[in-house]
Amino acid sequence: MRTKKQIMGTYTLEEYLSWNDARYELIEGVKKMMAGVSEWHTKMTLKLSRYLDIFGDTEVAEKKYFIFHAPFDVVLFPEEEFNKNRTVVQPDLGICLKEKRKGRFVIGAPEFIIEVTSYDPAYDYKIKYDLYQKAGVLEYWIVHPRDGVVVQNIFDKTNKSYKNPISFSIENDKEVVSEVIPEFSINLRETFRFHF
Repeated sequence: MRTKKQIMGTYTLEEYLSWNDARYELIEGVKKMMAGVSEWHTKMTLKLSRYLDIFGDTEVAEKKYFIFHAPFDVVLFPEEEFNKNRTVVQPDLGICLKEKRKGRFVIGAPEFIIEVTSYDPAYDYKIKYDLYQKAGVLEYWIVHPRDGVVVQNIFDKTNKSYKNPISFSIENDKEVVSEVIPEFSINLRETFRFHF
């Protein structure tokens, strides 16, 4: 049976930090257990991590950015009283300005996030999409390892929402270049090589 706290969504960062029995995210005060990942998800995050590692060695990245991967905690909507934050996520991969990193946390919206779909793509397309849009994450990629597709979402600062998504696939495109961090790109054929 769910407790009143679970139903009302009143968990905070303070309680989140005490959960050590599994991997969770805190979504607007609601405790969300992360599902296990598929073999496809694991392969894809490893491949994308290599691209981020190469980017991380560039002069621009070393000066300006912090690169992270799950299970690194991101506090999307910082509260004045830090332990009262109600939304903490663990994106699969991300890039933020160095000044947003505070110890074991990224505080505020990262500039760039990648989520790799696994068993529940609706989580990435609805819940994460809405959260990242509300927080103002400037670029959000949703990667489909089985289909060889990357969906790129770019934040429109004027309208405070994502523009129409752009889909890239191994069948039609050679690479995807970040609009927000143009020094970062991936080669689709190499990234989705396990399809061949």
